[in-house]
Amino acid sequence: MKMRPRAYRLPADAQDVRHLEELVADIEAGFNRKDAAVLDGRFTADAILTVPDGTTLRGWDDLFAYHTARLAGVVRDWSTRISVLSVSPLSTDIAVVQVEQHTTTPERAFTNHGTIVAIKKERRWWISAMQNTTVV
Repeated sequence: MKMRPRAYRLPADAQDVRHLEELVADIEAGFNRKDAAVLDGRFTADAILTVPDGTTLRGWDDLFAYHTARLAGVVRDWSTRISVLSVSPLSTDIAVVQVEQHTTTPERAFTNHGTIVAIKKERRWWISAMQNTTVV
C-alpha cells in the first residue's frame, strides 16, 4: 500500500483551541438565546452550512434568514449544549473542529455530531463550512 500524506499538523496551538472553543460557545449561546445574530456571528460571508435534514445553505445571508425563522419557530423551546471533541489544524490558519451537540426539546432529547472548517483571518477564527448530523 502506498504511503499516504497526513493532513493535520499536531498538536493544536492551545490559544487557537481556546478561541475555537469560544467560537463554538457563541453558536450555543446564540441558539439558546434565540439570537440569530450571535448564532451566525462567526460565519464568513460565503460560508456553507449543511443542517441535519440535509439542507445546504450558502452564504451568511441565507444562514441568517434560515436561523432567524427557525429560532422563532419550531426550535423556540429547545435548548442545546455543544462540546468541542477535537481540533485538528491543517495549517496555522485552517482547522477542522469536531463537535457534539446535545439538544433537549419538550418531547425528546437527541445528539448531533458536526464538523466545522474554521479559518483564521486577521487573528480571528471564522466558520467557513459546517455540517451537522443527527446521531441515530
